[in-house]
Amino acid sequence: MRESQMKKIIALAVASAFVAPAFAAEVNLGGSVEASYNDANGTATTATDTIFTISASTETATGISVSGDINIKSDNDGAAGDGSNSLTLAGPFGSIDAGDTSSAADKFDDRNDYGKLNGVATSAGDAAIGWTLPTMVEGLSVYVSHATDTNADSAESMKHTGVGVQYSAGPVSVAYAQNDEEAEKSDVTYAGATVTFQGLALSVESLEDGAGSAAAKIDEDVIGAKYSMGDITVFAANYEKKVGGSKSSEVSSYGLHYSLGGGVTFFVEASQDDLNDAADKTGAGIVMAF
Repeated sequence: MRESQMKKIIALAVASAFVAPAFAAEVNLGGSVEASYNDANGTATTATDTIFTISASTETATGISVSGDINIKSDNDGAAGDGSNSLTLAGPFGSIDAGDTSSAADKFDDRNDYGKLNGVATSAGDAAIGWTLPTMVEGLSVYVSHATDTNADSAESMKHTGVGVQYSAGPVSVAYAQNDEEAEKSDVTYAGATVTFQGLALSVESLEDGAGSAAAKIDEDVIGAKYSMGDITVFAANYEKKVGGSKSSEVSSYGLHYSLGGGVTFFVEASQDDLNDAADKTGAGIVMAF
């Protein structure tokens, strides 16, 4: 064998040694593109929002599943944004998610967040580390969250340690969670319940945020329903917010989503704030998931 051929074989072997580990994980690509038109009391806006996700998963020699995801977001102005990147470890100890993840109060909330454009939702923050404990009782989920002083991957995190539980039995699901913030009066408490029957889901939830003082204390209450029949889903929800004991908004949200197949959904949604006519919105759009 010629020396030049031998050098090529050696070079190829060395290159393969560096490339091979990249194929050890299963890599998937996905995301969505959404285009919408929204009218807020006579002022119309258009938007095109996208998210592109790169996810990878593998398993260690000890049987621990490891997965990571990189999410790249872009708003209608083309500006890129933080995309909730995270790394997850799963095994006999349960599942640990590090990066931009849910706080305990955020883990089981947003039961009435049905809308793509004009929906309503509670406002619990994020965390930097989340731990889903192994299942100890059938139907019971226990979740622990933590965030430090600075959380580079989670801008919405506040320093806290949180615990949340959810119990599901048949058509009923109930949850309770609390984030113990560094400032005692800023603790966040959440409670919610959902009942499902065939294509109908009824949900109620309540969130209380101490916000550091009695004057800034936030109370949020949401009740809603969603019904799915074939390719059509309709929903309605009512959101009420109080700040310092005084009602600051009361929003009714409703809409219709129609699946066109192939990951494409058309939607029409509207919301009405009884305390602020200027905040009323009516819009429509289409989203493609891939």
